[in-house]
Order: sequence, then structure tokens, then C-alpha cells
Amino acid sequence: MSDNEIREQTLDEVAEEAGGYVSYIPGNPLVVDADYRAMSKYCIKKGIKPMDLTDEEYSMFLYDEPLVYA
Repeated sequence: MSDNEIREQTLDEVAEEAGGYVSYIPGNPLVVDADYRAMSKYCIKKGIKPMDLTDEEYSMFLYDEPLVYA
């Protein structure tokens, strides 16, 4: 299993425990570019998966400046 697959599996487990959607940004896992909790609530309300969001819908959740955790 590659490092990316392990990260994705870990994020899937964390998301399942948190009841939401967690995204991994390849190259820099400490940068968050969108409000994924709000996005998850929106998707649940609409009955869709985050991957099914249109560009316009996705852009509603983007931060003006990415959050960086160091």
C-alpha cells in the first residue's frame, strides 16, 4: 500500500468517525482550502456526494486564503 493510499484510508476513517467529509491535498497536508464541514452539511441536505458538486457550488465553500497549519 502506497503512502497516498494509507493517507486516504486514514482520512476516510477520520471522516467516518467525525460524520463528515475530509479532504487530503497532495503535496501539503497542512493546508485547508475550503470549509469541508459546511460542504458536508450542504451535500447531505441536497442528497449528493461532494464529488458531485458543480464548480459554482464548490466555490461557495472556498476560503479567501487557505488555512495553513504548521
